[in-house]
Amino acid sequence: MKQRAVPSFVILAVVFLSSCGGGASPEQKAVGLSAGPHPVVIIAIDGLRADAIGAYGASAVTPAFDALAAESVRFEQAFAQAPEMLPSLASLLSGMYPTTNGMRAPGDALQPDAVTLVEVLGGPEVATAAFVEGEPGGADFGLAQGFDSYQVVARPGADGMEWMTNHADEDFVLLIAGWGSRALDDVNRLLGEERAVSNERVLEVLASRGTDEPLLFDEPEMARVREWYAARTQIIDEFVGSFIAEFRALGLDRKATLVVCGSNGFALQEHGDLFGETLYAPVAHVPLLVRLPGGQKAGTVSKTVELMDVMPTLVELYSAELPAGVQGASLVPLVDGTSTPPYVAFGESQNGNGQRFVALAGYRAIATGDEGSVEIFHTAIDPLELDDLAASEADKLAKLVGDLEAWSKMVLATSLDPELRTDAELDDETLKQLKSLGYIQ
Repeated sequence: MKQRAVPSFVILAVVFLSSCGGGASPEQKAVGLSAGPHPVVIIAIDGLRADAIGAYGASAVTPAFDALAAESVRFEQAFAQAPEMLPSLASLLSGMYPTTNGMRAPGDALQPDAVTLVEVLGGPEVATAAFVEGEPGGADFGLAQGFDSYQVVARPGADGMEWMTNHADEDFVLLIAGWGSRALDDVNRLLGEERAVSNERVLEVLASRGTDEPLLFDEPEMARVREWYAARTQIIDEFVGSFIAEFRALGLDRKATLVVCGSNGFALQEHGDLFGETLYAPVAHVPLLVRLPGGQKAGTVSKTVELMDVMPTLVELYSAELPAGVQGASLVPLVDGTSTPPYVAFGESQNGNGQRFVALAGYRAIATGDEGSVEIFHTAIDPLELDDLAASEADKLAKLVGDLEAWSKMVLATSLDPELRTDAELDDETLKQLKSLGYIQ
């Protein structure tokens, strides 16, 4: 069962599960996974959906991603907790759901009481740095806590590589986030002007979102948008290839843990949405590759995981103590084959009327609004989630709705944001539901 913890200030008639931290487990030592401080690199790519990569079944030419996947643990069913980069990074760094850590939407701030990955792993002998794509000098929204250096820059990959080169002989934690906007500069190099997407038209369509008459691309336009997105992915693949070449040249492939993921996916109007407006699979289902030092334990994991599981995973690999309140679960048991179900993921968005999702046992339920509709999809046979089974899968829908309701109460009860936190005790039925999901014992 997934091992999780929640903030100790929550007064509930229940004992919360302890974390996997506090030293390498016997299973970890047996399989030779890295234990103790060592270099760690996290690359979180904005707007990278899982099915854009060859290793995840795409027809796209992504040689760098595919080569990396061949020597990594590739998680087939990884889900982001938010549809935008910064809230997703907050969950990745804190190991907490957006409502719990307080960063539910761009412009929110990570609550200072959230203990981040770099606060756990950093120290006098471990250098830490982050290079996050954005307007240079922009706000950090609380994500900088714990980093020796946190920079909002136009070229996070190049700046991150330079920093990595200067610290290659040290133990360090490096976060590189973004690369989406940087890739746009080179798209026309691949497409040419006659095949490029009009920036003016894109802005017009985006500006109509949230209005009474939102605009959609017609099919000829969408054909160009899909081609544009494929070119963008190809350019990002080139960035990854250059980074990995430097990573190897520095000898870090032998001693570092490298995590490469999509911080969020990218909608291509499958549900009338564009870029990152919803929590349907094109946005929520992201690639997650964890390359252990020397390419140990490379393979594929088909179980459902969450992007915020990265935080407790790296804490365990460091043999560090997991702080109270972390809601993600270490992926080490999945890697070494000692994990037990349930394998579940949740996420949330403040866009539109608000969406929440739960992924469990090959199905995903997506709820819109407090009293809105709930859709259910069989993701194994409907990866784009185009066929709502709510009418024919009533029992599964009821189970997943119950899970969503219990989870929603939990994240509000454990929120570090006093404006969001509820003080009401969780009822017996909710506690029972949370126990079935592995949140309490």
